[in-house]
Amino acid sequence: MEFYQKLILEMLKTKMIFREDNILIVAGGQKDKEAFLEHRFVNVTISNLQPHKGFKEYDPYKWCREDLEKLSFKNEEFDWVFVHAGLHHCASPHVGLCEMLRVSKKGVGVVESRDSYVDMLANKLGLTSSYEIEPCVLSNGLSGGLRNTHIPNFIYKWTEREVKKTTNTFLPQFKHKFHFFYGLNIPIARLSISKNVIMRISARLAKLILPIFIFFFKRQGNLFGFVIQKNITLQPWLKIVNNEIKFDMNYGLKNYNPDKYQN
Repeated sequence: MEFYQKLILEMLKTKMIFREDNILIVAGGQKDKEAFLEHRFVNVTISNLQPHKGFKEYDPYKWCREDLEKLSFKNEEFDWVFVHAGLHHCASPHVGLCEMLRVSKKGVGVVESRDSYVDMLANKLGLTSSYEIEPCVLSNGLSGGLRNTHIPNFIYKWTEREVKKTTNTFLPQFKHKFHFFYGLNIPIARLSISKNVIMRISARLAKLILPIFIFFFKRQGNLFGFVIQKNITLQPWLKIVNNEIKFDMNYGLKNYNPDKYQN
């Protein structure tokens, strides 16, 4: 079972998500369809800037054209929003994540790369690239890069702290729950097309050595999944008045003395 499917399965087991939930997938494609069909989800919409790799047959799911960085949906229109290896194709991955949070009611599920020490070392040694060039080569220089254009995108990678900072900045009214998942994927197929012999050999060696290393240091893997359960509880300095969130002045005066403020 692939990392993406394991993340979905864990969400089902812990009852974070239900098969009847209304699901939106952004920057989606055939892998998303297969992952959610395997777990028997019934209400799924798959979206992208254009059909991914020309694949258009998403039955029994719906497909629609959507810009991840500017979704047309209303606030909290879906229960959950998912993305698999799509945020790093955005001009601003943070905007993409915030849009996912905006149109979701319960939360979001994301699979991207983690900004680990092992990855940084591999990058410095020239064993990996900071830009995603291979998909552009495989598309004959037509797509696969920044916002699915012919320009190779910078491979933006996340950390746990950055996920929390982005979410708390966008939705400061509430406390949220964060769940993190770790894995390893060595892109042998992509690296095998490199004309750099060292990179091809390094990929083969990494396939043998890295799984042992990652067994002891899970967070150093290049696969990073995170699930954000949004709006769990209201912040203690806020209150709801006539269905609107307001600052609780009683909380403020209990903890701060404005008479002591000096310009």
